Amino acid sequence: MHRSARAHPVPPAAPRGARLPAPVRGRLALALCALLSTSAQADDAPDAASVSSARLLDKVSVLGSRIAGGGAAAALPVATVDRAQIQATGATNGNELFRSLPQFGDVAVTEKGTTNSGRNSNVARGDVGAINLRNLGAKYTLLLINGRRTVQHPISNSGDTTTYNANAIPTFGLERIDLLLDGAASIYGSDAIAGVTDLITPTNLEDGGGITLRYGAVQDGHREDVSLEGYVGRDFAGGRGNVSVLYGLSTRAAQRNSDAWFTATDGRRVLADGTSVPDPDGTTGFTTRTPWGHFDTYVDGRRTGSWHIDPATGALAPGQVPTRSHYDAGAEPGITTAPAIDKGNVFATARFDLDDSRQLFGELGYYRAQSESWVSSEAGFGGDGFLLHIRPDAYWVPDALRGADAIRLLNYQFADSGIRRVRVDNTQSRALLGLRGWTGTGWNWETALLYSRARSTDRQQGGFTDAFIAAVNRPDASAYNPFNGGDPASIRVGDATPSDTSAFIGEATRQGTTELALWDLKVDRPDLLSWYAGDIGLAAGVEYRYESRFDDRDRSIDGSTPYVDWYTGTVAQSNFFTHSPRPDVRGSRNVKSALIELAVPLIAPAQGVPLVRSLDLQIAGRYEDYSDAGDVAKPKIAAAWGVNDSLLLRGSISGGFRAPGLELVNSPPTYGFGFNNDAVRCHALVVKGAHPDYTACLNAYSNGSQVKPSVSAVTAYGDDVAPETTRQTSWGAVFEPRFLPPGLGHLSLSVDAWRIEVENPIGTMGEEVLYDAYLRVVEGRSNPNVVRAPVTAEDIALFEGSGIAPAGVVTHVLDTYRNRQPLTASGVDYRLAWRFRETGWGDFALLLDVSRLKAYTQQKPIEVQQVAEAIDSGVLDIVAANLGAANEVGINGAKPEWRGSATLLWQRAGWTVRLRDDYIGSVTAGAYADRSPFVVPSTQRWALSVAHAFTRGPLAGTTVDVGARNLFDKSPPLNAAGNYLTALHESYGRYLHLGISRTW
Repeated sequence: MHRSARAHPVPPAAPRGARLPAPVRGRLALALCALLSTSAQADDAPDAASVSSARLLDKVSVLGSRIAGGGAAAALPVATVDRAQIQATGATNGNELFRSLPQFGDVAVTEKGTTNSGRNSNVARGDVGAINLRNLGAKYTLLLINGRRTVQHPISNSGDTTTYNANAIPTFGLERIDLLLDGAASIYGSDAIAGVTDLITPTNLEDGGGITLRYGAVQDGHREDVSLEGYVGRDFAGGRGNVSVLYGLSTRAAQRNSDAWFTATDGRRVLADGTSVPDPDGTTGFTTRTPWGHFDTYVDGRRTGSWHIDPATGALAPGQVPTRSHYDAGAEPGITTAPAIDKGNVFATARFDLDDSRQLFGELGYYRAQSESWVSSEAGFGGDGFLLHIRPDAYWVPDALRGADAIRLLNYQFADSGIRRVRVDNTQSRALLGLRGWTGTGWNWETALLYSRARSTDRQQGGFTDAFIAAVNRPDASAYNPFNGGDPASIRVGDATPSDTSAFIGEATRQGTTELALWDLKVDRPDLLSWYAGDIGLAAGVEYRYESRFDDRDRSIDGSTPYVDWYTGTVAQSNFFTHSPRPDVRGSRNVKSALIELAVPLIAPAQGVPLVRSLDLQIAGRYEDYSDAGDVAKPKIAAAWGVNDSLLLRGSISGGFRAPGLELVNSPPTYGFGFNNDAVRCHALVVKGAHPDYTACLNAYSNGSQVKPSVSAVTAYGDDVAPETTRQTSWGAVFEPRFLPPGLGHLSLSVDAWRIEVENPIGTMGEEVLYDAYLRVVEGRSNPNVVRAPVTAEDIALFEGSGIAPAGVVTHVLDTYRNRQPLTASGVDYRLAWRFRETGWGDFALLLDVSRLKAYTQQKPIEVQQVAEAIDSGVLDIVAANLGAANEVGINGAKPEWRGSATLLWQRAGWTVRLRDDYIGSVTAGAYADRSPFVVPSTQRWALSVAHAFTRGPLAGTTVDVGARNLFDKSPPLNAAGNYLTALHESYGRYLHLGISRTW
């Protein structure tokens, strides 16, 4: 039989002129236009006898179509990122790689989540990065490996923000990345709404191997990387079988807060021109927590006084700690911005030709990453949802406080606990066994079984409430002492007289597991029928998949060991400091689906129709039956109109469907706590003249006060939530001027516009407290989803003179997941590829990718619209961002309108030069003093690398590669608070790297 097309070793680029059989080449002519790559040169067609006795078993197809060689595939906007472009990014992992591709949006789930997105395990942490096509959200992007699904990451940031882990893929060995920039739910099933990302690994590698040793380091910082990567290919059974293995080991040192000024301190000052500068001795940017304490005394359940430790004298003093003594958590030595990571990854493919018409194939992959981060010292807020009361007879209580019934500890920084370690262990495995072949009647068929599992174990040091209360209330000198302050020589960092915290600082664990099991059977025939315009192709298939998710929280967090406050009797379901309670969640579903696809040529070149060289249709439909979300059928139709041999017009329209995430559907109501601005109180204070405006009112109160109370947020999944349904449309053109003389190279230009409508997206309103303020001020009633304590004399005094009925302090807010108002996103993708082959100066390629997000609009809930109108009319004296924003592009520090990249490649006589520029457009984040939007400017980051492959002498087979990311050592732009936007930008400076490869 004919050997399957051979893959070439990983380090060298694939040779030009890869040949395909003539029948396949003819059907691919239009499809290759969409790939913006040089057409493959033809081999001589095999004779009829050889075609009847043996066929190529490795199909040549295009992402987005199941029909091998179907001409309608040219209707699909597919972008290919080949190995040379991947190398030009200089990326060391999937997170960096996908950040550099303009078609991908904000990275909401990232390894930076350890410190920037939260201090606890309610966010995904460790070696993780999200994949977010079109900026529609990670949950709308489908990830494939070699054409089949992979398992999702087991930890999410919230109930409906599941994602795949970009860092679990073997980026060092990718052959290419195919991006289908079109809705594909009718082909690949749910999730494929924003598009599909298919990671293609090398297969069928020739006998031999290769190995690469890389070293990279940030020029001014602690981060450095060492990696060992390689591949091995081996034939067996006389060439009937092959095993190809990719492997990689790497270790990375952590990036620390101290490596950049904008992370080295929480204190910063914004100048009049919007420039941020460090201001560690200032008054803005700092947490309200402090080791100097905030002690409220209580008698008969009423607060009778407020105290702190004076940093100047070390003595007890009345009142709260002044702002200048608030803690600078970012400045604690050793805190990390990005974790240290040790990682291993192996991915193997195999095939065995059973005979001339059947082939056994398989995949086996395993990934493991262990990360270590360091976050700031522990803190105890002590708010209503998390009460910390010290007994008056505890050993270290000052005499002045002993007359109280209890001393409440608020906003306390346990500086003596030292920085705390976070360890995350991620694993992901994949096993696939399949059989493919062809029949004597012309049908291609393929079936496979797939199982994939991911597990993430998050361990964090922190304080246990019950153990702390026992330690602080001891009657002897072994008691923990919160009354000794911090460090007088460094008021905002550290503790000069540390107490022993070992009695209550321990480790809490969260472990998440996801599974995917899949069986599919697919058949296709590109020439099912022949008619006047050519062959009509058909593909059909069935699929069964099982998905499961188990989120196992620590017993101190899932409600198994609640904390009961000894003074008030209040029960806190979480017994772990600063951590909202979260229940364990377990859920699974199965999905049965069936697919049919037709490729129908309507006009062929031989017909000689003016201005219509060819016209092809793709017609597809998929039926899916969810065990927990009902069934649905969604169609797709796409057209490719070849105007002539240089111009192709294309378009498509399709439907989509997305079931709610397993974590969301199976989670009981969750309880979280945090500080919330009670808008109606500040409105009342401004109306009565106590403060000049709303912002001044907020600035006058600290967390835990009446205006900024500690609130328990209750989030639940509504009973009547329906799956999301979508409609996607795209239209565009590909121009490849065949009339250009060879000396001008091969030029490809494409423009594709797209629009995605989500009819009933699932989400929460998120503005319940603001709506409560509207109802109280405008309509004289209240929001039942905002629960308040009984009105006290203090409340009556606050509202007196405002004309608003007194309201108690907010204690609980209920926010429910429901189907919300429609969401619409639209944009345009531009691509240019200009390649020059075999010139006197070598080979050149100029590649441009630009993605524009034109609109991202979602009609606000009626309640939020009413709030926005009341603010605009002056009825409500409240400052609230973007309540009535019609278009969310470029606001709130997210979704920039423009992203782009430019890559220049040159090869000659073993030399390779890669120059790349990545561009991210401007956004607004925060406001200037006059309340006008604060603009975070656009930024560009350049990468340059040079490689030389030795072909003679003792170094033959050796390649040396040197380069730099962030070539010009550019810092990320900062928002109004002086922080960089982790979802958009990377924080490290110039990164230098060296690689040495050897092949045999």
